[in-house]
Amino acid sequence: MSETIGCDASWHLTHSQPPLLVDYFDPGRGFAGQINMLVSRFQTVQAVCQGGEGPVRLTELRNELAFHLVKMSRWWGFDFCPLGLTGVRNPLFMSYVKAHAARSIEDEALLDLFTMQQHMHAGDPGHILVLGKDPGSTGALSIFYGLDGQKSFRFTTGAKGATIEWRRHSYPDFVSAWLAAWTCHCPAGHVCANMREHLAAEREHGWAQSWHRRHFHRTGGNLLVRLYLDAMSQLSACQSRFGRAEFESIVNAIAFKMVRHAVERRISLAALLEEGGSRQMSQRVVAVVRQRARLYVGRSIDSLQRPKLAALIEQCLP
Repeated sequence: MSETIGCDASWHLTHSQPPLLVDYFDPGRGFAGQINMLVSRFQTVQAVCQGGEGPVRLTELRNELAFHLVKMSRWWGFDFCPLGLTGVRNPLFMSYVKAHAARSIEDEALLDLFTMQQHMHAGDPGHILVLGKDPGSTGALSIFYGLDGQKSFRFTTGAKGATIEWRRHSYPDFVSAWLAAWTCHCPAGHVCANMREHLAAEREHGWAQSWHRRHFHRTGGNLLVRLYLDAMSQLSACQSRFGRAEFESIVNAIAFKMVRHAVERRISLAALLEEGGSRQMSQRVVAVVRQRARLYVGRSIDSLQRPKLAALIEQCLP
């Protein structure tokens, strides 16, 4: 797909709507691909808006994409600086977010909870904004999710018509609440095969949380190698499908950062590995890092950006 498609306003109005890019209630779709897509589409839509080429609906789409970047940062718990991530100054970016929220009652309530809490009992863990029903929970028992006044995620499971009683435990990101909810819903088998795998997935997502938080951090070459080895070690320890999928993506993302760093410095990947203290790494490891970087671009990068970044990988010396 040509990158020029991303410069066409009508194409974005059809293909860059947030519901097409993000599924908040299905963490199985993964973190990196969804957030990278949101960032890419916001940047390309913003470029068209700055050029004065788009209709009012495109400006509204830009504002909606900005809102969803903020929402995703809370949903998955990653560090988010608008200027560093999108190139838009923080006050201007937040003006986009507020402009969208003013057009949506649900999104305005969510933004208020994340910020001033004028409509909440501020800081009250017992005051909970209902986010919705888990689409995977069917039959007599349903799972609902919420956000409390302490900005923590909660869930409840109950039969139809029963009084909602939220579980007391709270979670820092939605995925933790989702995994815990399905552990309680076990042995339905929607997320994991059995209780042992459910518990492993909760534990392994706990490992992944710190990696997701630093997803957009810029890291030096020496540390990148250490991070790659650490993530590989945790991947090898994963016992659940969900945990393995999370860490496959994490490892692939670091591999891509290593390749990009080597290209920017005009050194070989082998030289970068040696600088990181991994002198005993073989050419096989170099080939694996390159392959993981390719997988990351193919699976987790917006198709509008993919050709350019795939070409970058091919510039990397072994």
